[in-house]
Amino acid sequence: MNTTQNPKQPLYKELAELLRTSYISTAAEHAPLPTERSLQEKFGVSRDTVRRALNYLTLRGDIYTRAGSGSYVAARLNIHKTPRLTSFTEDMCERGHEPASATLECGLVEAPDAVARHLRLPPGAQVYKVVRLRTADGLPMAYETAYLLRAPFAQQAPHTTGSLDEQLTRAGYRIVSATQRISAHSLSATEAMVLEQPLSAPALAVHRVGFTGEGTPVEATTTLYRADRYDFEVKVEREGI
Repeated sequence: MNTTQNPKQPLYKELAELLRTSYISTAAEHAPLPTERSLQEKFGVSRDTVRRALNYLTLRGDIYTRAGSGSYVAARLNIHKTPRLTSFTEDMCERGHEPASATLECGLVEAPDAVARHLRLPPGAQVYKVVRLRTADGLPMAYETAYLLRAPFAQQAPHTTGSLDEQLTRAGYRIVSATQRISAHSLSATEAMVLEQPLSAPALAVHRVGFTGEGTPVEATTTLYRADRYDFEVKVEREGI
């Protein structure tokens, strides 16, 4: 198999990634994959390796299998995000997908300098840091790092499996506006592993600071969206027309 061997990664995962990037990502939805035998011959791997690679791709949602027929490219889960201020949970529910979260980190930390500036806090102030994997229909979509004011959670720490926006609203800190910056990002080893992407795969980094109606900043969030499952659409108009 003509691929860069990674001693830390099983061969079937290398094959799965090669199939995903060289065939699945460009093939039409529901297009058939080559047969197991042809994949064995093309890549010079065992039947077990091919089957494990296909099973891995099935679990990821990249392909599906029909008994007695073979494997096919699955319908793609692509989300088109508009400038309207919505949460991840709202975005997924509006599109008929099931949102969920897996908590990777949650606790009080000293606010990094940039976060303290965004939230207008003095140096050394503590904030809640919440790191989560956001999924839709069980598929990894985004790696989210949120820094939250302590005040809304004075009685109870954030409930990290639900919408943080909804919790802020219930606490009297409803976010009604936000500044947002979008940039390109190369996934780190940890981010790539969580999002089931190769190292340094491209992602859309969305940096958001959310404000209440009184203009109080309550959250500073960086969300890394899988570039193959998310895009942003912005309407622009020429002035004076």
